[in-house]
Amino acid sequence: MKAWLNKYCAALLLLLSGGCAAQAQTSYSVSGRIDDPEMEGHKVYLTIYDTGTRIDSAVIQGRIFRMKGTAPASYYARIDQDNMREYANLILEDSVTADFKTHLPSSGGPLNRSFLAYHKQKDSIIGMIAQKREALLRQYPDKKDFEQKIAETSPCIRQMLYGFYSEWIQSHKNDGIGFAVWQEAHTQAALNCELKALKKFYSLLGPDLKSSETGRKGLQTIAALEATAVGHPFRDVEGVTPESQPVRLSDYAGKGKFVLVDFWASWCGPCREEGRETLKPLWEKYKDNGKLNIIGIAVWDEQKNTLKAINEEGYPWPQIIGTGMKPMEQYGIIGIPHILLIGPDGTILARGLRGTLIEKTIQEQMNKQKI
Repeated sequence: MKAWLNKYCAALLLLLSGGCAAQAQTSYSVSGRIDDPEMEGHKVYLTIYDTGTRIDSAVIQGRIFRMKGTAPASYYARIDQDNMREYANLILEDSVTADFKTHLPSSGGPLNRSFLAYHKQKDSIIGMIAQKREALLRQYPDKKDFEQKIAETSPCIRQMLYGFYSEWIQSHKNDGIGFAVWQEAHTQAALNCELKALKKFYSLLGPDLKSSETGRKGLQTIAALEATAVGHPFRDVEGVTPESQPVRLSDYAGKGKFVLVDFWASWCGPCREEGRETLKPLWEKYKDNGKLNIIGIAVWDEQKNTLKAINEEGYPWPQIIGTGMKPMEQYGIIGIPHILLIGPDGTILARGLRGTLIEKTIQEQMNKQKI
């Protein structure tokens, strides 16, 4: 009876203590060399990518820094110098040396050796993709022909890259490497509106990574992309006009015209380039035929900067500004420019359009609907 009581009390104490004895801790030690003599006496900081939380710091002495401690898991993390000029990514474990020239660890334990192997393999794939792109550019010097060939070859290239990501996530379901790969895979798939690939990546994550902040955000992106996929009705967006009047996307979309929606920001160079080189010619071509409207939705921006950019670029089409991040969350957008086409009845017809593919898609849809 006494033995049973002792076991019961021990279990109760463990429960009341929050189960601390069952919490696995990761011991880490990180060091590195700082070449800049002006950084002597300054600090470096250790930050967890998932939450953006700084968990440790060290003072640079003799151009060297060292820090050690414990963390709840083998997180994907980075070391930042306090002048924010240099950084190095790494996985938390013992005996990690940060290399600010490569932005990676130069040495470490098994996790960091695998992390370096991942980057080596990824760099090889990206190098091969770049060579393919350069070959196509030489073969098709005309911009329209080149973009057409890129559009034809991109699906095959993405599938190869997605297979690479899947293998690494599968092998590192619950550690910092899996987190790092998931971040990159999530970005690539979401940028290309590849919902099927994104779902697969998420399904491969272990419970710890699924419950992380970035894992939860990924699930939100999946839900938003599903709700705004091709074939679904558009989601309304609220904002103001450049003249500070209330305006909605529904004031234009679903009114019997095709609507090309451009999510952009003043600070986004590719957004402004797309506006100048593609959207302006389209506006001039279609503005008087009553079939197509272009609507700009400024996101992730300050209104004063948006207004300045509209005046500088001379955008003549209607703009919805002052929207913040909400439209990006509604549509599962993680990068801009993001351009989508809405049909006359308000149905989303295409997403992720760029360059010559924009007009090609418009013409195809107009021919299909005989408009």
